[in-house]
Amino acid sequence: MGDASCPNWHLRFGTAPADAPGIARAGLETALRMGQCFSMWRIRFRSWDVPVVCALQLSGCALLRVLALAVLALIGTAPSAPAIAQQGCFLFFCPPGVQPPGQRKPRPWFSPGDLFAPQEQPPPPVPKKPAEPEGVVYQSADAAAQGRKQPQTQFILVMGDRIASQLAQGLADAYVSERARVAVIETIADESGYLPTPVDWPPRFPEAVNAARASVAVLALGNDDLQPIKDGDVTVQPLTDRWMELYAKRVDDVLTALRAVAPRVIVVGLAPVQSTTVSDDYRRLNDILRSRAARAGFPFADVWEGFVDEEGKFAVFGPAVDGQRRRLRLNDGIRFTRAGGRKLAFFVQKDLDRMLADPARPSAGMSGGPLERPAALAGPPAGARGTPPAVQVSAPARALMEGVPPPPVRGRADDFSWPPPAEASPSGAQ
Repeated sequence: MGDASCPNWHLRFGTAPADAPGIARAGLETALRMGQCFSMWRIRFRSWDVPVVCALQLSGCALLRVLALAVLALIGTAPSAPAIAQQGCFLFFCPPGVQPPGQRKPRPWFSPGDLFAPQEQPPPPVPKKPAEPEGVVYQSADAAAQGRKQPQTQFILVMGDRIASQLAQGLADAYVSERARVAVIETIADESGYLPTPVDWPPRFPEAVNAARASVAVLALGNDDLQPIKDGDVTVQPLTDRWMELYAKRVDDVLTALRAVAPRVIVVGLAPVQSTTVSDDYRRLNDILRSRAARAGFPFADVWEGFVDEEGKFAVFGPAVDGQRRRLRLNDGIRFTRAGGRKLAFFVQKDLDRMLADPARPSAGMSGGPLERPAALAGPPAGARGTPPAVQVSAPARALMEGVPPPPVRGRADDFSWPPPAEASPSGAQ
């Protein structure tokens, strides 16, 4: 087909050629030397044959050079031979049903097509969540002061069971901004309570308080106290009337022993748990702890409302101290998450701040004398909080608390009583 002076090119390859761009360039150079030709190029690859009609009307060297540069640029942008061979293709020609490879490796050189290619935008940076402050819990005051030029001056001692350990971490997180001044020390026995078994706490108090140099002692016990109590030869079952009497007496003994070595103490109440039955039992234990703490003159940190929902039921999630809704309890329905421990500390922090601000003042309500049982708290408590002692309140304080202004002073500018004092005196004289 075509002019006899123009040869027909037949390129046959059993497999993809290793130097396809080189062969194409050689064929193009031959065509350029021929001058003007009209020929049929047939590219035969494996089992298929593609005829390519090449009609070149060459009018000048300039046009030839332009065409040569265009073809060479096209060949230069073609995928590499090994990549095409894997797909069964040659240059841009592929067997029916086979698509040329769409992904090309980035080229280190510039291509004219790059001028019109869309610019790839880098993915937007993902904002990093700010790390929550993490405090450090120490085992003693000496450990807290180790490596510091200026040791801390106030020490919070947390004693109790496994929940007390999470409370200690929550307090350390709460006071992390004041770690140069305040240190949190813990003395923990996981399986322990107010009852003497398996751990008897009163003999441990002196050593723990001295090692911590405690400014304030925080006691968190009671989660493992729902067990029988020995009363002589009789075993008393939990939450019976006799058991409540014995348990209240035992709590009194523990608080008395702690008061002897640490006059500034905060008693922490129990939090609800996932088990409804156990939660109801914990409510009754809280009544005892609250009344015994009041009797000893120690503040009672009630944490219950922080871990229930609007209906008063156990809540796994809830508002954290940062105002966000977070998971507060672990899957066992007893222990706390890091956010839950921080919220647990929130209910203790109010009394702690007050005590740390006035180190010379003992716990509220303490007289320093021997403990005497008030009549209102005698016997097993049934939820009574006790009657607070009468306090003389000044008129300005009453105005702030009750919203009632003090009586006006006769004759002063704000005295609107009738008749005025100047007019009332003559009438009285008559």
